[in-house]
Amino acid sequence: MARSSSRTEVEPTEISAEGVLAARTCALVLIGTSLALIGLSTDELWRRCGVSAARCIERAAGAGLLSIVSVTSFVFGVGIWRRVRRRAVDPEGSSRYVWALGVLFTAGLALVAAQIPSFTCDRGRFDGVLRLCMHPPTTSEPVSWTLAKAAVLLVGIGGGLLIASQPRVARLSRVASVAAWIGGAGWVAVDALVRHR
Repeated sequence: MARSSSRTEVEPTEISAEGVLAARTCALVLIGTSLALIGLSTDELWRRCGVSAARCIERAAGAGLLSIVSVTSFVFGVGIWRRVRRRAVDPEGSSRYVWALGVLFTAGLALVAAQIPSFTCDRGRFDGVLRLCMHPPTTSEPVSWTLAKAAVLLVGIGGGLLIASQPRVARLSRVASVAAWIGGAGWVAVDALVRHR
């Protein structure tokens, strides 16, 4: 007695040319970012730490987690690329992947906003508890950057929504999204992995 297969073959739906462009862009960004992060964290991951090197152990653990997330991101990128390759291109097809460009743009500018310090000092150091610039024997008021952070984040959200709602300009949107992502993720990577060595 032959068993009937409970799995049915599902035909992939058509995808628009804009959807293909957005999907391939997002796949390449995921793959490229994951490879770059694995490359940047390899030194921290395989560094030998001494007995009382808590900071070294902490950085190695962080690099290990980053590598796991990066491998997952790489797999998702390859999966998106392969899935899109099997779909037929139709002008009336789906352009859902354009939303991913909007998310990419928003995430990139959110990373930029997160890297901007809330307060800076012209001289001395900032004390977070007192919210003052300390330069003994005196103190001074810090310069606040919270409005600039909020403005960058609002531009990211507004731009992401605009990109997601305009699939016909995917060629321009992908450039803006990739630039925002490289700017934000690059700043975080340089700050975390290079500057704090």
